[in-house]
Amino acid sequence: MSAVTTPDAGPISDVSRLRWLLFGWTAVVWGNRLWNIATDGELEGVELATNLGVAVFLLVAAVAMMVSLQAGLSWHGRALGVLVVAGITRFTIRGFSVLANPEWDTGFKVVHTVLWAVTVILSVLAAREYSKVRSAAWVS
Repeated sequence: MSAVTTPDAGPISDVSRLRWLLFGWTAVVWGNRLWNIATDGELEGVELATNLGVAVFLLVAAVAMMVSLQAGLSWHGRALGVLVVAGITRFTIRGFSVLANPEWDTGFKVVHTVLWAVTVILSVLAAREYSKVRSAAWVS
């Protein structure tokens, strides 16, 4: 693994704040999802494995993004990209299925729409921030 010198490598900086927010948001949302999975006695088999897999994958992606940011590793952009694409994709697929399902009540739909919106907004802003930082590093 090679280190790269970027303006945002190292401790929390103003230019990495959005990526820290995305990390924190992801940790809270998917950590909570793991708790829900662990306490849901009805999940089993493929459904249980799929739910666990998604939650663990997104948590690992978030940790990889932050470790690579803090260490200034060259693969930070790829780790961020995986987290952004996976988070947006997961919530978009789940969001439409929740909204279309008449079994879910309005409160459940509102909560999941807010989770979806915040994930998309933070993901896009963090990716844009990273792109600007990388562009500035190339110009300097």
